[in-house]
Amino acid sequence: MSKKESFMKPSGIDLAVLCVFFVRPDTFEKVFEQVRLARPSRLFLYQDGPRPGRSDDVENIAKCRAIAENGIDWDCEVHRNYQESNVGCDPSMYNAITWMFSHVDKGMILEDDIVASQSFFPFAKEMLDRYENDNRIFTIAGMNHLDVYNEDYADYFFSRRSAIWGWATWKRCIDLFDTQYRFLDSPYALREMKYQTEALDEKIKTCKWHKSTGKAYFETIIWNTKSTNHMLDIVPSRNLTSNIGVGANGTHGAASFKTVPNGIKQVFYKKTYELDFPLRHPPFVIEDVTYTKRFCRILSEGHPMVKAWRGIEGGFKSFIYSDRKEKAAKLKRLPGTVKNVLHIFRK
Repeated sequence: MSKKESFMKPSGIDLAVLCVFFVRPDTFEKVFEQVRLARPSRLFLYQDGPRPGRSDDVENIAKCRAIAENGIDWDCEVHRNYQESNVGCDPSMYNAITWMFSHVDKGMILEDDIVASQSFFPFAKEMLDRYENDNRIFTIAGMNHLDVYNEDYADYFFSRRSAIWGWATWKRCIDLFDTQYRFLDSPYALREMKYQTEALDEKIKTCKWHKSTGKAYFETIIWNTKSTNHMLDIVPSRNLTSNIGVGANGTHGAASFKTVPNGIKQVFYKKTYELDFPLRHPPFVIEDVTYTKRFCRILSEGHPMVKAWRGIEGGFKSFIYSDRKEKAAKLKRLPGTVKNVLHIFRK
């Protein structure tokens, strides 16, 4: 037994946690600190490799890996999947998740910019255990887009829509993954989904593009799998995770928080809360339609006017905060941008 192993703390919770990280030590350090405090019994570490010609990637990959390896000060089963070359965000997320669920039947997923409150770990475990064999449930979200919602009723509720910014699920759901987007070839499925899905035309367009690339795009795979199996997500009544990843190396979104439309800013850097245990369980498994509608309004899904306005606002902010060369390039693209916005307004 090594000196480090002799001073290991005991595991704090019987839970498998997957950490997916890359080149952001500043955010990943905050994410992993919460994992270290929770001390899950099984830890899965997935890291993509350096992009060609990016010497800074090599340095930051080493920093992130050190945060994880040096931060493990508790007794846990550790699995590592470190890439030598760059795979890319897609299919990295898909690869990481299917890799973990080839070893376990249930677990939590955290990316390197998603900071969880300590309550999310026992909340996820209890939900994973309670609904393990309930095929109506697809994922357990950590994020509540409304911060605090319906907490007088129970400590969680059910929705068709939720974020995958800190979440948990089961192998039974991963095994349903449809990487071929079979619904695209079914007139019946497309007709029925039209009445149940916000902004379906946009989603179909994105799914067709993702399918054509031959890559496994995790976000559309999870959306189409859940939708075509008519499943629900569990959402906590108080927000338990926060996305702190807006920046130059962010996987999604703007390079600067200054350019993010005001209506979207609310989903980043959210306050996280703790829950009181034992949890209060809802007596019925019913979709909270009000939450689903408010969720879609925040993301402008099914709200073309909101989407168009945010496009204008984001474009204006991006122009204001860009340098002279970037401004010139944006002005050249202006006619096409105006055409796209007008198309949205005409819908």
